[in-house]
Amino acid sequence: MNIGTKIKHLWVHAYMNKLLILSKNASEYSNIIKNAGLKQLEVYAFEDVTKTKTACDKLNIVLGDPDLLLQALPELDHLQWVQSTWAGVRPLVKKGCRKDYILTGVKNVFGSIMSEYIICYMLMNERKVLRRFASQQKKIWDTTTPGQLKNKSIGILGVGSIGMSIARTAKIFHMKTKGYSRNPVSCEFIDKGYGHGDSLLDFVRDLDYLVSVLPDTPATTNLLDESIFKAMKPQAILLNVGRGNVLDEAALVKAVNKGYISGAVLDVFKEEPLPKTHPFWNTPGIMITAHTAAMSFPKDIAPIFIENYRRFQLGKPLRYVVDLNLGY
Repeated sequence: MNIGTKIKHLWVHAYMNKLLILSKNASEYSNIIKNAGLKQLEVYAFEDVTKTKTACDKLNIVLGDPDLLLQALPELDHLQWVQSTWAGVRPLVKKGCRKDYILTGVKNVFGSIMSEYIICYMLMNERKVLRRFASQQKKIWDTTTPGQLKNKSIGILGVGSIGMSIARTAKIFHMKTKGYSRNPVSCEFIDKGYGHGDSLLDFVRDLDYLVSVLPDTPATTNLLDESIFKAMKPQAILLNVGRGNVLDEAALVKAVNKGYISGAVLDVFKEEPLPKTHPFWNTPGIMITAHTAAMSFPKDIAPIFIENYRRFQLGKPLRYVVDLNLGY
């Protein structure tokens, strides 16, 4: 059944909808949603998937964290709609996962905080913050000339709502911006847009900063490999805040050690938590931020569910529907 056909079945319900909230923040989500005064909605909230079985009968809506939701899906025989609390929904769209429901994601929430993260670490690099702190510990008067973001070039892989927000913020600092997405984007915040038909090597050649906000799909896996790093400037920095699959991790370690690029700031990884034996921990020039660039807070995510529930009741198309085949 395609999305259009599914949507047609979402008309005003004469019966009570049953919502399962499955999240580490279940109580907070439950309080916000109950206070929203939504009609015809029973709410069941759990932090542990093992406790959901007693409430699974006739549950037709789920709100929650994708890693927990994946475990609950086999028990939900009446499922119609799932609202993710994460921007990434990879656990729910992997090969073999069920696709007989509507999945909605999260947009226009993380752009601001992601932009703060990117600007923070670019400024740290330009102002040589870590070097100056190390000098301070040794009581060295470090007068090394700092850099600036003005006229530096930033390339953004994935120009969705988050990527566009990063580009908008970069322009405040008078940076040169390029964007790479499925369809080339050109606007006041993107100086030059590239699409899938364009060479990724050409895209990265003159960048000072390469930022990836790409989703986890088969097409993006190991996209950033040795050939990409060799094409970049030696002083370039990679910042990955999208998904860990995009990065050939061994190639990055080699690239930094051999000086193909200057370093990397990594928030996401193929395996999380990052194993203690992973070479990233001990590679000079690589900074690890442990998937903290943009956290999901119920006060930001719950309003998306509330608006979508009202649409659900009226039979209107839901916002931020994810293509379960494409993964985004």
